[in-house]
Amino acid sequence: MKFQLFSLRQGLAVCLLLLLGDTVAAQSPRTAEEQTAALGRGVNFGGILEAPDAVDRAKHLDRTLFKAVRDGGFATVRLPVRFSNHAGLTVPYALDEAFMRHVDDAVESALAEDLTIIIDFHHYRQMDGDPLDEGERRADLSDESLRERFTLIWQQIAERYRSQPVEKVLFEIYNEPHGNTDGDVWNQLVADTLAVIRKSNPERFVIVDAGNWATAWGLETLELPKDDRRLIVSVHNYAPFDFTMQGASWIENSAKWVGTPCCSKAQIAKINEPLDIAVEWSRENKRPIFLGEFGANSIAGYEDRVRYTRIMRDEAERRGFTWAYWDFSSDEFGPWDYLGKKWRVELRDALTGK
Repeated sequence: MKFQLFSLRQGLAVCLLLLLGDTVAAQSPRTAEEQTAALGRGVNFGGILEAPDAVDRAKHLDRTLFKAVRDGGFATVRLPVRFSNHAGLTVPYALDEAFMRHVDDAVESALAEDLTIIIDFHHYRQMDGDPLDEGERRADLSDESLRERFTLIWQQIAERYRSQPVEKVLFEIYNEPHGNTDGDVWNQLVADTLAVIRKSNPERFVIVDAGNWATAWGLETLELPKDDRRLIVSVHNYAPFDFTMQGASWIENSAKWVGTPCCSKAQIAKINEPLDIAVEWSRENKRPIFLGEFGANSIAGYEDRVRYTRIMRDEAERRGFTWAYWDFSSDEFGPWDYLGKKWRVELRDALTGK
């Protein structure tokens, strides 16, 4: 009996140590500042899971795309996902399991290539009050109920990925809040969503976009829960807009900008202004900044795009910002030629510093 009792105690002690080990593994000794630095240079996987026809485009998220990111010298993938278009329209707003398996595959592929992945809730156009895309799911709900739907979708996402490593899988609450999802509404939605996420992911690093389309000017009204120190703040910078978005089909009246070159001293000043605003806000508020998007579409001259990209990267890194370029493999922006399976070398080198 003594031997059996000792073995039982030993077994319980081992189980306790294993449980404690799991708990320690689920936490991160990093600060938010250290985690932001660890994101390094990244790319967005735009035009795939956040597209209206995401189910058809999901086939592009094969492992080889993640390998290309790693081989190209990048450390992080930001994965924009239009979750709102793949969730039920009534409580409990259940996410479509078949669609979510595409997100699972992306997470697994990123981790297999030793990449960090940011799961980004992107394009809930009805909640923002924007015109809906063709094929967009519309819920017959009030603005308040739309935001409740948003938090309940996040509850499911958070539960699904709660066991993933907190330093390699990050959550981004929402991309570019604006319109009906801005100002005080955004601040409250951040608090409500964080409360949901923290129930299952108390240690997860979470990215919060500035308001006003995630611009540096939107930082002025951003309020974060003071006791949550595992937050990273994101801004986007597409200045100078008349260069980066010239001829863009999604920007009204952008055709008149076609032919705009880059980069004059005045244009470089426009690039720097929001970066300087973000630096100052970061110092005053003691929150790290991640440059979540920048890029110039392919209607602009290629040599000018390369020049712009190198300047933006240099200016961001000179201020200590890590970043994710928009985007990786689309014809409009990408340094990776998806069909040709090869690099647009000059654009890649502008991003990686070669």
